[in-house]
Amino acid sequence: LARSLNPEVLAVLGTSGFSNKMTANIKNIYEEMMGTDYITDVEQRSGHPGSWEIDSCAELIFSWDTWIFHKSKLMGRLKEVNFKRLSQTNELVPFYMNENGAESAALWAIEQSYPFSSTYNACDRIQSWHFHLAPKTHKVREAPWLQGSKDVHSPMFSPRGFVPKPWGGSSQGRAPHPFARKDPSCVDSDSCFL
Repeated sequence: LARSLNPEVLAVLGTSGFSNKMTANIKNIYEEMMGTDYITDVEQRSGHPGSWEIDSCAELIFSWDTWIFHKSKLMGRLKEVNFKRLSQTNELVPFYMNENGAESAALWAIEQSYPFSSTYNACDRIQSWHFHLAPKTHKVREAPWLQGSKDVHSPMFSPRGFVPKPWGGSSQGRAPHPFARKDPSCVDSDSCFL
């Protein structure tokens, strides 16, 4: 299905780790790479299921790990400055993809590079899995981000510890950045895929 993505649509997918929803061939690849001796039914159902039963598509609408687009739409158009934010030292520095809110900040940067007709979280239609081969960690900055406003009603507000909104703020409300929707205009017009 990903091969038939409309070139004017940017798609992202909320992905899952090891789960019962994996196809047999994906489970086999995981088993060969990682082994599954450490995964037990008791461990996974003891109240700390980790990624075993979490439906990232349904529950984590601000998080995705897979990006699908036609490279010709972005080739030569990405601007480094759009992937940077002001730190408290007033220096423009890049954010890292393992920081809270980085997916949405990167989405904003990509949307500045090309006017896609729709940004679509297609995880209901396309499934994707990813595996961390090391403990998942979030980047801790030596110089924290500059916060535009501590007022949660301000368009300059960004939650503490999140990659902040681009300078100038946003009219998106309390969300740190724009996010990919499951029901963009291409879904209504049935034009997300060709």
